[in-house]
Amino acid sequence: MPRLTSAELIEELSLEGRGLARLLTEERVQPFLGLDLTLSQLKTLLLVASGMAHTGRELADRLRVSAPSVSAGVDRLVELGYLSRAESANDRRVKTLAPTRRGSDLYNEIVDHRAASDELLRTLDPDDLAALVRGISALRRAAQVHLSPAERSS
Repeated sequence: MPRLTSAELIEELSLEGRGLARLLTEERVQPFLGLDLTLSQLKTLLLVASGMAHTGRELADRLRVSAPSVSAGVDRLVELGYLSRAESANDRRVKTLAPTRRGSDLYNEIVDHRAASDELLRTLDPDDLAALVRGISALRRAAQVHLSPAERSS
């Protein structure tokens, strides 16, 4: 079998990458399909469940909206059982937000796909897995050299 050129290998890698991305996207979309949340509500849940926001003010700042506009979405997430609201220990006027079990479960389902990826990788032949590790390592090394801050500024 004739050896492929770099250009041919890059094209083959691109095709395989797109095919893999399509398959993985189908898998990653599943948690979203049955959701009863708007995009804004989902963003709110993700910010609270990730610990990036604990109050309405923090949410408003992160989402770049006014505090009153966050309120309705938070109310709905509390109604649906994704978030809970409690008085702050420091200031009773401030309500702190936390994910409920339902909210945490959804957050984990959305952001934690490592277990599924690891399971997929376990199905590979050890030689194929070793070749994949070598290839990804080589790509990372090339990126370090060619995408270093000194390279980007020139």
